[in-house]
Amino acid sequence: MKKNFLMENFDDIRCYNDDEYLSVATMLVKEPILLHGIQKYHPDMTIDQIKDLLLSFRSLDEFQFNIVKKSLERVIKTTMTEFSVDGFFNLNPNLSYIFMSNHRDIVLDSGLINYQLIKQSGFVGCEIAIGSNLLKNPIVKALVRLNKSFMVKRNLPMQEMIEASKQLSNYIQHVLKVKKKSVWIAQREGRAKDGNDTTNPGLLKMLCFSAQGSIIEHLKELNIIPVTISYEYNPCDGIMLPDLVAKAKGIAYQKQPGEDNIHMATGIDGFKGNVHIYFGQPINEKLNKIGEAKNKNELLKLVAEIIDKEIQINYKLWKSNFIAFDLLEGISLYANEYSPEEKQTFIEYVEKQIRKVQLENEPLAKPLFYEMYANPVRNKIKQLT
Repeated sequence: MKKNFLMENFDDIRCYNDDEYLSVATMLVKEPILLHGIQKYHPDMTIDQIKDLLLSFRSLDEFQFNIVKKSLERVIKTTMTEFSVDGFFNLNPNLSYIFMSNHRDIVLDSGLINYQLIKQSGFVGCEIAIGSNLLKNPIVKALVRLNKSFMVKRNLPMQEMIEASKQLSNYIQHVLKVKKKSVWIAQREGRAKDGNDTTNPGLLKMLCFSAQGSIIEHLKELNIIPVTISYEYNPCDGIMLPDLVAKAKGIAYQKQPGEDNIHMATGIDGFKGNVHIYFGQPINEKLNKIGEAKNKNELLKLVAEIIDKEIQINYKLWKSNFIAFDLLEGISLYANEYSPEEKQTFIEYVEKQIRKVQLENEPLAKPLFYEMYANPVRNKIKQLT
Protein backbone atom coordinates (compact mmCIF):
# COMPACT_ATOMS: atom_id res chain seq x y z
CA MET A 1 0.00 0.00 0.00
CA LYS A 2 1.27 3.47 -0.77
CA LYS A 3 2.11 5.35 2.42
CA ASN A 4 0.82 8.60 0.96
CA PHE A 5 -2.73 7.18 0.74
CA LEU A 6 -3.01 8.25 4.38
CA MET A 7 -1.43 11.64 3.74
CA GLU A 8 -2.61 12.72 0.28
CA ASN A 9 -5.30 15.39 0.23
CA PHE A 10 -8.36 14.28 -1.74
CA ASP A 11 -10.66 17.10 -0.60
CA ASP A 12 -11.41 18.33 -4.13
CA ILE A 13 -12.76 14.95 -5.29
CA ARG A 14 -13.81 12.88 -2.28
CA CYS A 15 -17.28 12.25 -0.88
CA TYR A 16 -18.21 13.79 2.44
CA ASN A 17 -17.17 12.28 5.75
CA ASP A 18 -19.64 11.46 8.52
CA ASP A 19 -18.51 14.43 10.61
CA GLU A 20 -19.49 16.76 7.74
CA TYR A 21 -22.98 15.36 7.32
CA LEU A 22 -24.89 17.69 9.63
CA SER A 23 -23.41 20.95 8.34
CA VAL A 24 -24.17 19.93 4.74
CA ALA A 25 -27.70 18.76 5.61
CA THR A 26 -28.34 22.04 7.43
CA MET A 27 -27.49 23.87 4.21
CA LEU A 28 -29.55 21.54 1.98
CA VAL A 29 -32.78 21.79 4.02
CA LYS A 30 -32.88 25.47 3.07
CA GLU A 31 -33.40 24.52 -0.59
CA PRO A 32 -37.15 24.21 -1.36
CA ILE A 33 -36.61 22.66 -4.80
CA LEU A 34 -34.51 19.88 -3.30
CA LEU A 35 -36.99 19.22 -0.50
CA HIS A 36 -39.88 18.96 -2.96
CA GLY A 37 -37.74 16.69 -5.12
CA ILE A 38 -37.18 14.37 -2.16
CA GLN A 39 -40.87 14.53 -1.25
CA LYS A 40 -41.71 13.17 -4.71
CA TYR A 41 -40.18 9.85 -3.61
CA HIS A 42 -41.49 10.11 -0.05
CA PRO A 43 -45.10 11.25 -0.69
CA ASP A 44 -46.28 10.20 2.76
CA MET A 45 -44.08 12.85 4.40
CA THR A 46 -44.55 16.61 4.73
CA ILE A 47 -41.73 19.02 3.89
CA ASP A 48 -41.20 19.72 7.60
CA GLN A 49 -40.99 15.99 8.32
CA ILE A 50 -38.39 15.60 5.58
CA LYS A 51 -36.37 18.48 7.03
CA ASP A 52 -36.49 16.95 10.51
CA LEU A 53 -35.51 13.54 9.16
CA LEU A 54 -32.54 14.90 7.22
CA LEU A 55 -31.31 16.78 10.28
CA SER A 56 -31.68 13.71 12.51
CA PHE A 57 -28.95 11.69 10.77
CA ARG A 58 -25.30 11.73 11.78
CA SER A 59 -23.75 9.55 9.09
CA LEU A 60 -23.79 8.93 5.35
CA ASP A 61 -24.97 5.36 5.99
CA GLU A 62 -28.05 6.66 7.84
CA PHE A 63 -28.78 9.05 4.98
CA GLN A 64 -28.44 6.29 2.40
CA PHE A 65 -30.58 3.79 4.30
CA ASN A 66 -33.43 6.16 5.15
CA ILE A 67 -33.50 8.49 2.15
CA VAL A 68 -31.66 6.93 -0.80
CA LYS A 69 -32.86 3.35 -0.28
CA LYS A 70 -36.48 4.37 0.17
CA SER A 71 -36.32 6.69 -2.85
CA LEU A 72 -35.00 3.84 -5.00
CA GLU A 73 -37.69 1.51 -3.69
CA ARG A 74 -40.29 3.94 -5.01
CA VAL A 75 -38.50 4.18 -8.38
CA ILE A 76 -38.52 0.38 -8.61
CA LYS A 77 -42.19 0.19 -7.67
CA THR A 78 -43.41 2.90 -10.04
CA THR A 79 -41.16 2.54 -13.11
CA MET A 80 -40.36 -1.18 -13.38
CA THR A 81 -42.34 -4.30 -14.12
CA GLU A 82 -39.88 -6.43 -12.16
CA PHE A 83 -36.44 -5.89 -10.62
CA SER A 84 -34.24 -8.97 -10.24
CA VAL A 85 -30.68 -9.73 -9.15
CA ASP A 86 -28.32 -12.69 -9.62
CA GLY A 87 -24.88 -13.43 -8.19
CA PHE A 88 -25.09 -11.00 -5.28
CA PHE A 89 -24.85 -13.60 -2.54
CA ASN A 90 -21.49 -14.77 -3.86
CA LEU A 91 -20.04 -11.50 -2.52
CA ASN A 92 -18.18 -11.37 0.78
CA PRO A 93 -19.35 -8.41 2.91
CA ASN A 94 -15.93 -8.31 4.58
CA LEU A 95 -14.09 -7.61 1.31
CA SER A 96 -13.79 -4.46 -0.77
CA TYR A 97 -14.49 -4.64 -4.49
CA ILE A 98 -14.49 -2.49 -7.58
CA PHE A 99 -17.91 -3.02 -9.15
CA MET A 100 -17.28 -2.24 -12.81
CA SER A 101 -20.52 -2.20 -14.75
CA ASN A 102 -21.84 -1.37 -18.17
CA HIS A 103 -23.18 2.16 -18.39
CA ARG A 104 -26.70 2.83 -19.63
CA ASP A 105 -28.21 5.31 -17.18
CA ILE A 106 -26.51 8.32 -15.59
CA VAL A 107 -28.01 7.80 -12.13
CA LEU A 108 -29.56 4.35 -11.87
CA ASP A 109 -26.68 2.12 -12.97
CA SER A 110 -24.80 2.93 -9.79
CA GLY A 111 -28.02 3.65 -7.88
CA LEU A 112 -29.54 0.20 -8.32
CA ILE A 113 -26.26 -1.61 -7.71
CA ASN A 114 -25.80 0.43 -4.53
CA TYR A 115 -29.42 -0.21 -3.55
CA GLN A 116 -28.72 -3.92 -3.46
CA LEU A 117 -25.80 -3.27 -1.10
CA ILE A 118 -27.61 -0.80 1.15
CA LYS A 119 -30.63 -3.00 1.76
CA GLN A 120 -28.71 -6.17 2.53
CA SER A 121 -27.67 -6.83 6.12
CA GLY A 122 -23.89 -6.92 6.51
CA PHE A 123 -23.20 -4.68 3.51
CA VAL A 124 -22.86 -0.91 3.23
CA GLY A 125 -23.16 1.34 0.21
CA CYS A 126 -20.13 1.64 -2.05
CA GLU A 127 -18.50 4.89 -3.15
CA ILE A 128 -19.61 6.03 -6.60
CA ALA A 129 -17.55 7.62 -9.38
CA ILE A 130 -19.33 10.52 -11.10
CA GLY A 131 -18.12 12.87 -13.81
CA SER A 132 -17.46 16.50 -12.88
CA ASN A 133 -19.51 17.57 -15.94
CA LEU A 134 -22.63 16.44 -14.05
CA LEU A 135 -21.82 18.45 -10.94
CA LYS A 136 -22.11 22.05 -12.13
CA ASN A 137 -25.02 22.72 -9.79
CA PRO A 138 -23.63 23.11 -6.24
CA ILE A 139 -26.77 21.63 -4.67
CA VAL A 140 -26.54 18.52 -6.85
CA LYS A 141 -22.83 18.29 -6.04
CA ALA A 142 -23.49 18.45 -2.29
CA LEU A 143 -26.29 15.90 -2.52
CA VAL A 144 -24.29 13.29 -4.44
CA ARG A 145 -21.31 13.74 -2.10
CA LEU A 146 -23.66 12.85 0.77
CA ASN A 147 -24.53 9.77 -1.27
CA LYS A 148 -20.85 8.69 -1.17
CA SER A 149 -20.01 9.95 -4.67
CA PHE A 150 -16.52 11.11 -5.61
CA MET A 151 -15.64 13.24 -8.58
CA VAL A 152 -13.94 12.18 -11.81
CA LYS A 153 -12.50 15.33 -13.34
CA ARG A 154 -13.44 15.81 -17.01
CA ASN A 155 -12.39 18.07 -19.89
CA LEU A 156 -8.92 18.99 -18.67
CA PRO A 157 -5.76 19.77 -20.68
CA MET A 158 -3.58 16.70 -21.21
CA GLN A 159 -1.03 17.27 -18.44
CA GLU A 160 -3.71 18.20 -15.92
CA MET A 161 -5.68 15.11 -16.94
CA ILE A 162 -2.69 12.87 -16.22
CA GLU A 163 -2.30 14.39 -12.75
CA ALA A 164 -6.06 14.09 -12.15
CA SER A 165 -5.93 10.42 -13.20
CA LYS A 166 -3.11 9.75 -10.76
CA GLN A 167 -5.05 11.44 -7.97
CA LEU A 168 -8.19 9.46 -8.85
CA SER A 169 -6.26 6.18 -8.93
CA ASN A 170 -4.77 6.92 -5.52
CA TYR A 171 -8.17 7.88 -4.12
CA ILE A 172 -9.73 4.61 -5.28
CA GLN A 173 -6.86 2.75 -3.62
CA HIS A 174 -7.48 4.83 -0.48
CA VAL A 175 -11.16 3.83 -0.47
CA LEU A 176 -10.40 0.14 -0.98
CA LYS A 177 -7.39 -0.25 1.30
CA VAL A 178 -7.73 2.45 3.97
CA LYS A 179 -11.48 3.09 4.22
CA LYS A 180 -12.17 -0.60 3.47
CA LYS A 181 -15.10 0.30 1.21
CA SER A 182 -16.11 -0.84 -2.26
CA VAL A 183 -16.25 1.37 -5.35
CA TRP A 184 -18.58 1.55 -8.36
CA ILE A 185 -17.23 2.80 -11.65
CA ALA A 186 -18.54 2.49 -15.20
CA GLN A 187 -16.53 0.44 -17.71
CA ARG A 188 -16.13 3.55 -19.89
CA GLU A 189 -16.66 7.28 -19.79
CA GLY A 190 -20.14 8.12 -21.02
CA ARG A 191 -23.11 5.86 -21.56
CA ALA A 192 -23.19 3.13 -24.18
CA LYS A 193 -25.95 4.91 -26.08
CA ASP A 194 -25.78 2.40 -28.93
CA GLY A 195 -26.14 -0.56 -26.54
CA ASN A 196 -22.61 -1.76 -27.26
CA ASP A 197 -21.08 -2.41 -23.82
CA THR A 198 -17.29 -2.27 -24.04
CA THR A 199 -14.53 -1.45 -21.55
CA ASN A 200 -12.13 1.40 -22.19
CA PRO A 201 -8.55 0.18 -21.56
CA GLY A 202 -7.80 3.80 -20.58
CA LEU A 203 -9.95 3.29 -17.49
CA LEU A 204 -7.79 0.33 -16.49
CA LYS A 205 -4.69 2.42 -17.17
CA MET A 206 -6.01 5.00 -14.71
CA LEU A 207 -6.56 2.33 -12.06
CA CYS A 208 -2.96 1.20 -12.55
CA PHE A 209 -1.40 4.62 -11.92
CA SER A 210 -1.27 3.63 -8.24
CA ALA A 211 0.42 0.27 -8.94
CA GLN A 212 3.77 -0.52 -7.37
CA GLY A 213 5.14 -3.50 -9.23
CA SER A 214 3.25 -6.05 -11.30
CA ILE A 215 0.21 -4.69 -13.17
CA ILE A 216 -1.55 -8.05 -12.95
CA GLU A 217 -0.97 -8.33 -9.21
CA HIS A 218 -2.23 -4.77 -8.75
CA LEU A 219 -5.41 -5.51 -10.71
CA LYS A 220 -5.98 -8.65 -8.66
CA GLU A 221 -5.73 -6.60 -5.45
CA LEU A 222 -8.52 -4.35 -6.76
CA ASN A 223 -11.00 -7.28 -6.75
CA ILE A 224 -12.70 -6.14 -9.96
CA ILE A 225 -16.19 -7.59 -10.34
CA PRO A 226 -17.90 -7.13 -13.72
CA VAL A 227 -21.55 -6.21 -13.17
CA THR A 228 -24.18 -6.25 -15.89
CA ILE A 229 -27.34 -4.20 -15.70
CA SER A 230 -30.03 -4.95 -18.29
CA TYR A 231 -32.99 -2.65 -18.92
CA GLU A 232 -35.88 -3.98 -20.99
CA TYR A 233 -36.58 -0.40 -22.05
CA ASN A 234 -34.17 2.51 -21.77
CA PRO A 235 -36.28 5.56 -20.88
CA CYS A 236 -33.73 7.79 -22.64
CA ASP A 237 -33.67 5.81 -25.89
CA GLY A 238 -35.57 8.40 -27.92
CA ILE A 239 -33.80 11.46 -26.56
CA MET A 240 -30.42 9.83 -27.23
CA LEU A 241 -31.30 9.31 -30.90
CA PRO A 242 -30.30 12.80 -32.19
CA ASP A 243 -26.80 12.22 -30.78
CA LEU A 244 -26.56 8.81 -32.48
CA VAL A 245 -27.80 10.18 -35.81
CA ALA A 246 -25.32 13.07 -35.71
CA LYS A 247 -22.41 10.75 -34.98
CA ALA A 248 -23.48 8.32 -37.71
CA LYS A 249 -23.29 11.26 -40.13
CA GLY A 250 -19.89 12.34 -38.84
CA ILE A 251 -21.32 15.51 -37.30
CA ALA A 252 -20.24 16.74 -33.88
CA TYR A 253 -23.24 16.61 -31.58
CA GLN A 254 -23.84 19.74 -29.48
CA LYS A 255 -25.62 19.21 -26.18
CA GLN A 256 -28.40 21.63 -25.37
CA PRO A 257 -28.30 23.57 -22.05
CA GLY A 258 -29.69 21.38 -19.27
CA GLU A 259 -29.67 18.26 -21.46
CA ASP A 260 -27.85 16.13 -18.86
CA ASN A 261 -30.46 17.08 -16.25
CA ILE A 262 -33.25 16.02 -18.60
CA HIS A 263 -31.52 12.67 -19.18
CA MET A 264 -31.02 12.13 -15.44
CA ALA A 265 -34.67 12.88 -14.63
CA THR A 266 -35.97 10.79 -17.54
CA GLY A 267 -33.73 7.88 -16.62
CA ILE A 268 -35.01 7.87 -13.05
CA ASP A 269 -38.72 8.43 -13.68
CA GLY A 270 -39.22 6.84 -17.12
CA PHE A 271 -40.67 3.36 -17.69
CA LYS A 272 -38.05 0.60 -17.81
CA GLY A 273 -40.03 -2.62 -17.93
CA ASN A 274 -37.96 -5.46 -16.47
CA VAL A 275 -34.55 -4.67 -14.99
CA HIS A 276 -31.92 -7.24 -14.06
CA ILE A 277 -28.51 -6.95 -12.39
CA TYR A 278 -25.92 -9.72 -12.58
CA PHE A 279 -22.97 -9.60 -10.18
CA GLY A 280 -20.14 -11.62 -11.64
CA GLN A 281 -17.13 -13.15 -9.92
CA PRO A 282 -13.82 -11.29 -9.37
CA ILE A 283 -11.72 -11.58 -12.53
CA ASN A 284 -8.61 -12.62 -10.57
CA GLU A 285 -8.50 -16.22 -11.80
CA LYS A 286 -8.87 -15.05 -15.39
CA LEU A 287 -6.06 -12.55 -14.88
CA ASN A 288 -3.81 -15.45 -13.87
CA LYS A 289 -4.40 -17.01 -17.28
CA ILE A 290 -3.40 -14.00 -19.37
CA GLY A 291 -0.47 -14.86 -21.57
CA GLU A 292 2.44 -12.74 -22.67
CA ALA A 293 1.65 -9.21 -23.83
CA LYS A 294 3.93 -7.02 -25.96
CA ASN A 295 3.52 -4.01 -23.67
CA LYS A 296 1.33 -2.45 -20.98
CA ASN A 297 -1.26 -1.22 -23.47
CA GLU A 298 -1.62 -4.68 -24.99
CA LEU A 299 -1.97 -6.17 -21.50
CA LEU A 300 -4.71 -3.74 -20.50
CA LYS A 301 -6.52 -4.43 -23.75
CA LEU A 302 -6.57 -8.14 -22.86
CA VAL A 303 -7.93 -7.30 -19.39
CA ALA A 304 -10.62 -5.12 -20.97
CA GLU A 305 -11.63 -8.07 -23.17
CA ILE A 306 -12.04 -10.24 -20.07
CA ILE A 307 -14.39 -7.68 -18.52
CA ASP A 308 -16.27 -7.25 -21.82
CA LYS A 309 -16.87 -10.99 -22.06
CA GLU A 310 -18.24 -11.20 -18.53
CA ILE A 311 -20.55 -8.23 -18.96
CA GLN A 312 -21.79 -9.23 -22.41
CA ILE A 313 -22.38 -12.90 -21.60
CA ASN A 314 -24.27 -12.06 -18.41
CA TYR A 315 -26.54 -9.51 -20.12
CA LYS A 316 -30.13 -10.65 -19.63
CA LEU A 317 -31.86 -10.36 -22.98
CA TRP A 318 -35.48 -9.21 -23.08
CA LYS A 319 -38.15 -9.40 -25.78
CA SER A 320 -37.19 -5.87 -26.85
CA ASN A 321 -33.67 -7.08 -27.63
CA PHE A 322 -34.79 -10.13 -29.60
CA ILE A 323 -37.38 -8.19 -31.62
CA ALA A 324 -34.92 -5.40 -32.46
CA PHE A 325 -32.29 -7.91 -33.56
CA ASP A 326 -34.69 -9.71 -35.88
CA LEU A 327 -36.03 -6.45 -37.31
CA LEU A 328 -32.55 -5.09 -37.90
CA GLU A 329 -31.27 -8.29 -39.51
CA GLY A 330 -34.47 -8.89 -41.44
CA ILE A 331 -34.81 -12.42 -40.09
CA SER A 332 -36.90 -14.35 -37.56
CA LEU A 333 -34.10 -16.05 -35.62
CA TYR A 334 -35.71 -15.35 -32.26
CA ALA A 335 -39.36 -15.44 -33.29
CA ASN A 336 -40.07 -18.04 -30.59
CA GLU A 337 -39.09 -15.45 -27.94
CA TYR A 338 -41.98 -13.08 -28.71
CA SER A 339 -45.45 -13.01 -30.23
CA PRO A 340 -46.52 -11.14 -33.39
CA GLU A 341 -48.49 -8.79 -31.14
CA GLU A 342 -45.44 -8.03 -29.02
CA LYS A 343 -43.42 -7.38 -32.16
CA GLN A 344 -46.02 -4.93 -33.44
CA THR A 345 -46.17 -3.20 -30.04
CA PHE A 346 -42.39 -2.71 -30.12
CA ILE A 347 -42.49 -1.34 -33.68
CA GLU A 348 -45.14 1.17 -32.64
CA TYR A 349 -43.11 2.09 -29.55
CA VAL A 350 -40.04 2.82 -31.69
CA GLU A 351 -42.03 4.92 -34.15
CA LYS A 352 -43.55 6.91 -31.28
CA GLN A 353 -40.12 7.68 -29.77
CA ILE A 354 -38.78 8.73 -33.18
CA ARG A 355 -41.71 11.10 -33.70
CA LYS A 356 -41.12 12.65 -30.27
CA VAL A 357 -37.67 13.81 -31.34
CA GLN A 358 -38.93 14.79 -34.82
CA LEU A 359 -36.74 12.34 -36.73
CA GLU A 360 -39.50 10.47 -38.56
CA ASN A 361 -38.10 11.65 -41.92
CA GLU A 362 -34.53 10.62 -41.05
CA PRO A 363 -33.68 7.27 -42.74
CA LEU A 364 -31.00 6.47 -40.15
CA ALA A 365 -33.32 6.91 -37.17
CA LYS A 366 -35.04 3.53 -37.17
CA PRO A 367 -31.98 1.29 -37.77
CA LEU A 368 -29.99 3.22 -35.16
CA PHE A 369 -32.85 2.84 -32.71
CA TYR A 370 -33.01 -0.91 -33.35
CA GLU A 371 -29.23 -1.12 -32.84
CA MET A 372 -29.57 0.17 -29.28
CA TYR A 373 -31.55 -2.94 -28.43
CA ALA A 374 -29.97 -5.39 -30.90
CA ASN A 375 -26.31 -4.88 -29.95
CA PRO A 376 -26.55 -6.80 -26.65
CA VAL A 377 -27.81 -9.79 -28.68
CA ARG A 378 -24.97 -9.43 -31.16
CA ASN A 379 -22.42 -9.21 -28.38
CA LYS A 380 -23.78 -12.24 -26.56
CA ILE A 381 -23.73 -14.28 -29.78
CA LYS A 382 -20.12 -13.21 -30.38
CA GLN A 383 -19.01 -14.17 -26.87
CA LEU A 384 -20.76 -17.56 -26.95
CA THR A 385 -19.35 -18.64 -30.33
